[in-house]
Amino acid sequence: MTHRIALSHASSVAAEAILEKLPESGIASDSLVLLDHQTNLGKRIAYGGTHLALLDQQQHDLSGCSLLLMPQAEPELESSALQQGCLLVSHSIVDERAPVFVGVGDMPSISYSETRLRLAGPELTCLLPALIELEQLAGITQLHVTLMRSAEFRGKAGIDELASQTVNLLSSRDIEPVVYSQQIAFNLLPEATSPQVEADFRHFLGNSSCSIALQTVNVPVFHGFAAAVQIGFDVDVPLKDCERRLSALDKVTIKNTDSSPIADCNQSFGCVISQLKQTSNQPANLQFWMVADPMRYGLANNYVNVADFLLKSFL
Repeated sequence: MTHRIALSHASSVAAEAILEKLPESGIASDSLVLLDHQTNLGKRIAYGGTHLALLDQQQHDLSGCSLLLMPQAEPELESSALQQGCLLVSHSIVDERAPVFVGVGDMPSISYSETRLRLAGPELTCLLPALIELEQLAGITQLHVTLMRSAEFRGKAGIDELASQTVNLLSSRDIEPVVYSQQIAFNLLPEATSPQVEADFRHFLGNSSCSIALQTVNVPVFHGFAAAVQIGFDVDVPLKDCERRLSALDKVTIKNTDSSPIADCNQSFGCVISQLKQTSNQPANLQFWMVADPMRYGLANNYVNVADFLLKSFL
């Protein structure tokens, strides 16, 4: 049977979000195949008014698929897809070229000869709509961001480790970290930010001279993403102009009250920006707090926008 599109690691947290969004592209259930590891074979996942059984991603013939969405790194599957002529789309592959991000109405520059596309990662896709809009308003010369990652950034294994550690600590039992280097429950763990992430931010801002400082912190919450952002512009910018441009973005809400990932963005395909302000003596600076569901507003929106563009334009 020929399928237009395949999704690997279909039982993962990221795939769950993609499957919620994918029907908007008009992909019918008989045009989609769900793949996963052998331990999950036979499980059925709801999609398009029916349920699809998970098939073996190591053995499945991809030659009949136009497109493979791969939300987790899998070198063997990557190699298999390329050998069988299936266009690979993934945010987790290694590729020195700039990543792909497709916002609403965007027309990306993608060649017909592409065999694989690296997509922007979850933090980047959460922040890009706001940052690109502000860069167009006034050139960004400085960008300082603290990225706060929940356990879902480590997949179900991260969520399970946080849950088990929480229960064990509350029951006065010992814990043994596996996914994280140290205890994550009731703790904060810094993480080295990949140089590739900084390069990706710089690419989309289109400003090689922009000073960028990124910090990543793993936080002991199950779901969600938050970022504390500080921006320096090359000219003074009225705060009302920043708020007007950001509030006009699709799926972006500006709040004057406090916001949090759980209260405002749990299982949401939108994001919330709050604490938008400038200090009185620094009209060329801006700071704000952003919260989002990284798998939905971040990854899923971009995966589905890219898939929709490819299927309509090339495949």
